Amino acid sequence: MPFIQEFLESWHRTSATGVLRKEAFDNNDNFIILLFGDLLGIPNPVSYYTLELLPYLAEELEGWERRMQNRKSIVAEKFGQFDFCC
Repeated sequence: MPFIQEFLESWHRTSATGVLRKEAFDNNDNFIILLFGDLLGIPNPVSYYTLELLPYLAEELEGWERRMQNRKSIVAEKFGQFDFCC
């Protein structure tokens, strides 16, 4: 029985880690969209000031752009995460 208990605990820990990792990537993507959305064609009136953060986020931009280019509709996907129901 200890084997089954260890298996279930590790399976639960692994699935929880995957959910937390996805949530962290989504939060990171949302943050970068707010700052550098003009790279995707979303107008940002304060883009001049967000460029000050570019040296700190430059390493993450390449992976972020690749993830965003693989999606069909970024705005629809982001709003689809929330339950906007009448």
